[in-house]
Amino acid sequence: MKRDLAALADTTFDVLVIGGGILGAGVARDAALRGLRVALVDQADFASGTSSRSTKLIHGGFRYLEQYAFGLVAESCRERHLLQQLAPDRVRPLPLLLPVYAGDVRPLWKIRLGMTLYDLLARDRNTAPHKSVEPPPGLRRDGLRGVIQFYDCQVNDARFCLDNLRHAAELGAVCANYCAVTGFRAGAAQVRDVISNLQFEIPAKYFVNAAGPWVGRVAQLIGHDVPLSPTKGVHLLLPRLTAGHGIFFQARSDGRLLFVLPWGDCSLVGTTDTDFTGDPATARAERADVDYLLRELRWILPDAPTDILTTFAGVRALRGNHRAPSARPREHRILRHSENFLSVAGGKYTTYRRIAQQVVDQLTDRPCRTATTPIPAYPVSVEEACREEMALTLEDVMWRRTGWALSRSGGRENAEEVAGIMARELGWDNARTAAEVDRYLKGRTWHS
Repeated sequence: MKRDLAALADTTFDVLVIGGGILGAGVARDAALRGLRVALVDQADFASGTSSRSTKLIHGGFRYLEQYAFGLVAESCRERHLLQQLAPDRVRPLPLLLPVYAGDVRPLWKIRLGMTLYDLLARDRNTAPHKSVEPPPGLRRDGLRGVIQFYDCQVNDARFCLDNLRHAAELGAVCANYCAVTGFRAGAAQVRDVISNLQFEIPAKYFVNAAGPWVGRVAQLIGHDVPLSPTKGVHLLLPRLTAGHGIFFQARSDGRLLFVLPWGDCSLVGTTDTDFTGDPATARAERADVDYLLRELRWILPDAPTDILTTFAGVRALRGNHRAPSARPREHRILRHSENFLSVAGGKYTTYRRIAQQVVDQLTDRPCRTATTPIPAYPVSVEEACREEMALTLEDVMWRRTGWALSRSGGRENAEEVAGIMARELGWDNARTAAEVDRYLKGRTWHS
């Protein structure tokens, strides 16, 4: 997968996908599998928005049962099972423990009832049905009414997005990061290369706006609005807190359902769900977000270390309505602004394949093949990240190609070693190399 801007400008494509997150990657792969000529661009790096800042789960959406979103839960369970079959090296089962305490918003009987319904909606697609288990070491025992174990799946969200993109490229798609769409004219998208400031056009028969939280901004380029009510989700990276399981628990302050998840040699704690305005690229953890998560964590795991290694925040492109953030629908909508321009608003990472299928179905009557075609798991070294995956900054490698930023190996020593390798691959001088390290470390450090 090479960054070939000449190939973008010299071909009339069947479809240009705008957005290199998981949905855009899914659309590009689906369309390429159907034999369409596909191009994809992203204004920043691939998966640099929400698709590298999720809770990193492929999940059925147990909490959406409260919203009576039974169709979404059933679809999510189907897609979870299918992705396990198509990408077993990436989508792996994870046991989750759900403790219930006296005073919780959802009492034990309600949780058991919900879990029974969850199993029924998943049918035979579960790793295993839910069951009662003994509490693990470290879990608060005061007021504990019971612990339920169930299964969802875990995924490296950014890495899986890159897998989809690389497979699309192998099938003929032409992809490029750091290419911003600035307008549309006469059957072509006007594009600016963010690296060189070169401007060019990409002609295409169809345009798919899969820009996630930027979907409204892209739609405005053709004079249309996409109503969204975005919310921000914050996660903390802490020293490892559990063994081979995660914890799914009810927050004491507001009843929201939160996660503690194993992640390599660390743990992820999240997520918040608060209103967000402004540029999604600027979303970050604020003091109030961190205090909220640490307060809830200390209640459920009183003796857990709470030394923050780093934080990250993503913006969910939820559809606009008046509901509270946690109650806003996760279902997607496909908006056809004109004969050849579609936007996708909302949706979940878990159901990206199905959403992509619905989008490409509107472009061609050729049959979809993504439900039966395995998704390769591409290994990556740092050298290969530069040569085959268009990594152009140290953050591209540390956060999205390797995931080392979310590990104990994400500090200065490893960053300097990786930057040195990238300098040799990309021709950086000493000043550029040092600046890359400084920018990466500044972005990774949590400043209280």
